[in-house]
Amino acid sequence: MKRIWVLLLVLLGLTGVMAQSALKVRIGFNPTQNSDQLSQAAQAIADFIEDQLGGAVEVEVFLPTEYRGLVEAMRSGNLDFAFFPPDGYVIASREAGAKVLLKSVRFGNAFYWSAIIVRKDSGYDTIADLEGKTIAWVDPNSAAGYVFPRAALLAAGINPDEFFGKQVFAGKHDAAVLAVLNKSVDAAAVFANDDQNKSGAWTQFLSPEEAAQIHAIFYTKPIPGDTFSVSKEFAQQYPQLTEKIKAAIMTCKVKEGCDLLKNLYRIDYMVPATDADYDVVREARKLLGLDK
Repeated sequence: MKRIWVLLLVLLGLTGVMAQSALKVRIGFNPTQNSDQLSQAAQAIADFIEDQLGGAVEVEVFLPTEYRGLVEAMRSGNLDFAFFPPDGYVIASREAGAKVLLKSVRFGNAFYWSAIIVRKDSGYDTIADLEGKTIAWVDPNSAAGYVFPRAALLAAGINPDEFFGKQVFAGKHDAAVLAVLNKSVDAAAVFANDDQNKSGAWTQFLSPEEAAQIHAIFYTKPIPGDTFSVSKEFAQQYPQLTEKIKAAIMTCKVKEGCDLLKNLYRIDYMVPATDADYDVVREARKLLGLDK
């Protein structure tokens, strides 16, 4: 009986050690849409990573209320990984030493576009038709919802601050789309999956009947895909674990039956990325004078 108790105590001790061996990892998610939907999709990704790594990590989800929140969390040492949008990654790379690991692929492309959308019944067919009208941007740190479309307009000789009658920030892509649908604004800048008026934020966040009332009248040049990035400190302290988490994310592919990234940000799968992939974002920010 004494031996049995000794064995039980040993097993309990080992269990405690194993429970304590799981490293807590905090992953941030870009707030592009309804927080309830995003929360569920983000938690599913966290559970997936824990399962893929066999309990080696305990993943905590971080959902900021605005784009800048991810950058601030990583800069203050409170975030290990993040799904940064392109512009957010460039800022986090500069201010927090973030390192890009992966970029998203949608519809076979490791890039996407920004589109300026209007209602089809508005009578607006070109950017020139929007002079004096109201436009909704998403967020100052959104590549598709602000940086790229503004840079493209400036490159075309149009100063948004003088051209539009009013400019507002919707905060998220779904809110920007709804603002156009509900006629709260005349136009909005949002992401698009192609430059052929087939798919974008309006088809993702609206019903087919509602989406049919919206179309794009302007597209930017391609934007490199959203990132999965790691903090400099975590990458240096846990290089092998960083690669394992990266590999876990890469195993999730729609064509192989994993819909977690699809449910998260409509991503089909993610591929390795380099910092240089995002130089085009830096050029757009420079044109807007955002990094003075």
